Formats: sequence, structure tokens, C-alpha cells
Amino acid sequence: MIGACLSGLPDALAHAIILESAPRHEESLPSPKRLVLRFNSRLEKPLCSVQLVGPRRKTIALLRQDPDTPADTLAYPLPPLEAGAYQARWKVMAADGHVTEGIVLFTVIAPEPAGKR
Repeated sequence: MIGACLSGLPDALAHAIILESAPRHEESLPSPKRLVLRFNSRLEKPLCSVQLVGPRRKTIALLRQDPDTPADTLAYPLPPLEAGAYQARWKVMAADGHVTEGIVLFTVIAPEPAGKR
């Protein structure tokens, strides 16, 4: 019985699973300067992609990865983002060849006017 339960385990461990992100999933914040996605395994970074979909379905392709990140992390500089809801749609390939994809949702809030601080 235990052998049958463990036989499915290697496949589950082989997929890159997102561990954390900045901005965090469903976070509301002022316009972030970077998008960071950290996974549970080493990534084949040239084969990974991230698209940022913002208000009015405007898509921003994130092409320039920060080269100084660990092998399990993708990081991208972001342009100034207008207020609204965003989806960071990621698709990654783990070092073992398994592909996974997902979405991190976050909301950019407008900065407070200078007189209200």
C-alpha cells in the first residue's frame, strides 16, 4: 500500500512550484519596481516566460530578466504601472524538463496626492 502511494511522488516533485512572489499574490501596493518569482527547483531560464496583463488587457512582455538571481528565481524590472488589476502570467521549465504555468494577481493602487500625507 505504501509503495503505491509513493510511486506518484517523483512526478509531483518534478514540477516547478512557485514558493513566493513580489508582489505577493493578491497584494495591493503602489507601482512595484520589480517582479520576482521564486520556485522550488532550478529553472531553465532561457525557456521561461512571463507576461504582465494589466488594465484594459494591456499586455507587457517581460523580456529582460535580472541576470543576478538564483537559479530558482525569475526577476524582471518593471516600468511604472498605472493603477489597476494585474496578472503576472508565468510559464516555466524546471531543469528536469517539466513545464508548469500559473498566474500571480496583484493590484497597483494610485499614490496618495502630496497634500493628503
